[in-house]
Amino acid sequence: MPRVHVPLLQAILDETTDSVFVKDLEGRYLMINAAGARYVGRPAEDIIGERDTELFPSKTARQITTHDREVMDSGVTQSHEAVLPVDGSPRVFLSTKTPYRDSQGKLIGLIGISRDITERKQAEQALRESEERLARILESAMDAIIIIDDHRIVHLFNAAAEAVFRCKATEARGQSFDRFASGPLRTVLTRCLQAFGRAEVRKPYVWIPDRLTAVRADGEVFPIEATISRVEMGRQRLFTIILRDINDRKEAEEELRKLQLENLYLHEEAKTNLHIDEIVGDSPAIQKVFQSIEQVSGTDSTVLVTGETGTGKELVARAIHARSTRKGRMLITVNCAALPGGLVESELFGHEKGAFTGALSKRIGRFEMADGGTIFLDEIGDLPLDLQAKLLRVLQEGEFERVGGTETIRVDVRVVAATNRELEEIIKEHRFRTDLYYRLNVFPIHLPALRNRAEDIPLLVRHFAMHYGRKMGKRIESIPQSAFNALRNYNWPGNVRELQNVIERAVIISPRGVLELGEWPPTRIDADEGPGTLTLDELDRQHILDVLERTGWRVSGKHGAATILGLKPTTLESRMKKLSINRAS
Repeated sequence: MPRVHVPLLQAILDETTDSVFVKDLEGRYLMINAAGARYVGRPAEDIIGERDTELFPSKTARQITTHDREVMDSGVTQSHEAVLPVDGSPRVFLSTKTPYRDSQGKLIGLIGISRDITERKQAEQALRESEERLARILESAMDAIIIIDDHRIVHLFNAAAEAVFRCKATEARGQSFDRFASGPLRTVLTRCLQAFGRAEVRKPYVWIPDRLTAVRADGEVFPIEATISRVEMGRQRLFTIILRDINDRKEAEEELRKLQLENLYLHEEAKTNLHIDEIVGDSPAIQKVFQSIEQVSGTDSTVLVTGETGTGKELVARAIHARSTRKGRMLITVNCAALPGGLVESELFGHEKGAFTGALSKRIGRFEMADGGTIFLDEIGDLPLDLQAKLLRVLQEGEFERVGGTETIRVDVRVVAATNRELEEIIKEHRFRTDLYYRLNVFPIHLPALRNRAEDIPLLVRHFAMHYGRKMGKRIESIPQSAFNALRNYNWPGNVRELQNVIERAVIISPRGVLELGEWPPTRIDADEGPGTLTLDELDRQHILDVLERTGWRVSGKHGAATILGLKPTTLESRMKKLSINRAS
């Protein structure tokens, strides 16, 4: 059987992230590059000579074979999408196939290139859904909504705007909004846009005062009130003007209130879709974290994120990756504390077939999966000592061997590590390598505990209330000051994750749009037992014991203590061990 074997060409093709392959007229693989072999899940040498029916499930194989036949029968290049299983998960591939002919022009097979477009398809679907929701809200709104750019050119003109200004949207779009603004209104708009540009506006919108006027298309001047807010759409900065003819104030008051709520929900939804797990906060402590993220994101430097459990260390890793040049590649998350002791090395670096009992096939590790992207090593302090040297080698040389293998594998991976433990103390106990610590600690970012940025609690509460309200089909329209006071006075041993769970529960039990905390907080510290008389560990231990008693000492599960505290079961067990908490406590 002929084989395509050009060493230089093969080496070049192995560097691409797209799958490249050649098949004969019978559908047998003559050549496949490294990326294609990874997608198939078998070594390239095992794929050569095989057909798709021997490599993929029958339905997938039939789909691929049918398209191959269409390409060879038509004699022209064709493209199609196919869903293929990769590491147990369906991935969408765009395949372009070209008839392959010999020097006499005789058809002898086909050449194909397949690209993984799963993330692109997901993003396109999310964008379509977001645009549909936005269009429905804008067109059903009773107030005029106009979106303009920095130069005041109109990009959107909803149906209500057409009625207010007596002008068709097709005539308004692409034109300057100044044609609808009186002199004083133009002055106010100029100041607002400049303030947004200088980041002087801390609220999501600016109120345009009344006693200003706008101009209809027929020249009629009328009094208005309006708000203007900034919206980031990709790299383009746009401004939304929500405007009302105040002659109809009484009839439209309720609609304005509803529109403001819908607008807030829309902004929050857009934020969720485009900036998943964004960090929330406005305090000086969290602003310092934001600044550090911006400083380090554009580099490939290793980052060490420290902070107590539940402060959002993984969110920092995601934010760094999303702002880096690697954002188009994978972010792989590994919890070093949750991996089974005997399988940590295999999970991180992969293994060869037969490397140990149960290793029935070759498997790539997390570092290979993260090649070209970022790997987040959570709970790095729990990494076994014997693997720390191997991790140090990856950080310094970018290379390693799979378990049971001899081939040196090179990867280009940006490492973000995190820990809630004092690594200096673990080093003193000879359980963590000093050289690894200094290699990880190139750019440290410390996440403050929630109790040390209590001014962020109201913002976080509103954020979570809006998020879970939308998820449950509820609208939380107000939050009593008493609730804010109770939440700010609590110690939050579980930090933001615990606050998130408390607000989720509160949304569940709140029936009429007013957030209710119910029977919370679970315990109360007497006046003579104030925070100054207990250490942080004592407060933490007291709170964990109380929750364990309430759950009948159930640690995991939907109603277990870990869920209530906003912790992973393994993290809670680690805390219990550290604080000497057992049922006899």
